[in-house]
Amino acid sequence: MGLYGPYDLYIAPLVRDYAVFLPMLGLWFALQWVLTLLYRHVLGNVFTRLAQRVREDIVVRTVSALNGLLMFGAAVCFVSNMCDNNFALSGDYYGEIPGYRFFRVSIVSYFVWDIIVCFVYGWDLMWKVHAIASFLGAYLLSFPFSDSHGSYFTGMFELSNAPLHISTIMRTLDFKASFSLVLFMEALFAVLFLLIRVLGGTIVTVSWLKLTCTKLVENYHAGGALLHGEVPVVISMVLIVLVQLLQYMWFVEVVREGIRLLRNIRGARQKTRTD
Repeated sequence: MGLYGPYDLYIAPLVRDYAVFLPMLGLWFALQWVLTLLYRHVLGNVFTRLAQRVREDIVVRTVSALNGLLMFGAAVCFVSNMCDNNFALSGDYYGEIPGYRFFRVSIVSYFVWDIIVCFVYGWDLMWKVHAIASFLGAYLLSFPFSDSHGSYFTGMFELSNAPLHISTIMRTLDFKASFSLVLFMEALFAVLFLLIRVLGGTIVTVSWLKLTCTKLVENYHAGGALLHGEVPVVISMVLIVLVQLLQYMWFVEVVREGIRLLRNIRGARQKTRTD
């Protein structure tokens, strides 16, 4: 049940937004190509001596970091909408946030690029699942619906990635002079991951699931006249739960890596004192 048919639910968003989607999709691939050339030109042997897979990882992480910085705009949209609603998540299911459309469409194009990268470079299954689930969720939300909640995942989630990618790139390129900055970026990422993806993600996910369950019940009693489509809504619920579960799994890895890093630092200090 629902107000719209398959075309309106699954095809119309792409037809409507292709003028943003296609150029942004081309931008991600263009950046990937340009950054490869730029790293070779600027860093020379420091970059080219690395294994091809490592060079690819550096370039992909740079594109991801740039996407995270771009999605700062979506984060601003989310915070602005929260302020307009007295610092509460809006229950308006179909209200659009002014200025958010560009970011809503851009993140869909980014996840298409992400999926292609995952499969071409043979990344682990967890990354592929995350990319596919994120793309499907972002595309279904581009109907559009649930801007007030969706902008959190588009903006805040993506923004939290940038420190990790930047610090990993610096470590890979062995920028010893910037070791303190690397540690700061890694610590910043860990804090942002906990606050934004684990705690904030849980709050926003639970809030949206409660709101959506209420909408589904109301829609059922109204004979399917309240929601644009029950199927995409239910699929979105499954996808957001899957994405949030992945955050908990990754947080365990973040904690483990943090413990390992602290042990290494402690060991290096003890060795220095001994010497």
